Amino acid sequence: MRSRSPREEFSAGARAVAPVLLATIPFGFVAGVAAVGSGLTAAEGLALSVFSFSGIAQLIVCQLIAAKSPLAVIVAAAAVVSLRLMMYSAAASPHLAHLDRRWRALLAFLMTDQSFALTVKHFSEPGDPGTRHWYVLGCSVTLYAFWQAAVLGGIVLGAQIPASWGLDFVVVLTFIALLVPAVRTRADLAAAIVAWGVAMVAAGLPYRLALVVASITGIAAGMAIELARKPR
Repeated sequence: MRSRSPREEFSAGARAVAPVLLATIPFGFVAGVAAVGSGLTAAEGLALSVFSFSGIAQLIVCQLIAAKSPLAVIVAAAAVVSLRLMMYSAAASPHLAHLDRRWRALLAFLMTDQSFALTVKHFSEPGDPGTRHWYVLGCSVTLYAFWQAAVLGGIVLGAQIPASWGLDFVVVLTFIALLVPAVRTRADLAAAIVAWGVAMVAAGLPYRLALVVASITGIAAGMAIELARKPR
């Protein structure tokens, strides 16, 4: 099999991520609307998206900002929902360890659920490992560009919606849309049920801390189910 050039790898990555954009664009649009609905200015909402590049984290941050939560709580909540990225990095590191620090930092910043899935699939196939990081860059940059464009579109629309309408329902619907396809195993179901129950019980906590507590408890429940199923 002929080794592909960096340009060919980049183009292949951009093409591979194209089907994912059908779901990414509406989600980014909602994230932009939610940013404006939380009280952020257009510039602040766009900056949040540009520098964080995490749809779930952006929505949670917007919810907590709207509730006037302390900065420490906002950062902690965003960190909790982003812990999965550490596992992604650990799984991808053997394939990218030969790159210099700047390359690794760039690809780490651009890593998402979608780009990680495509990266793992690509590295499992035969090919030249010396140029494969260009594939990762191709799919990641394409996803990043479309995401920012979708968020910007949501911000522009959100700025035209009267504040009296309220936009909290948008975030709720988005989380439901993300949750249903993700529940595939008993551990997933346990995590979802426990998180929901804790969120209901802790709903009265200040600064939307119920969201943080429910997330941590749900993750713990899912991990406990997984560990219990493994043979000793």
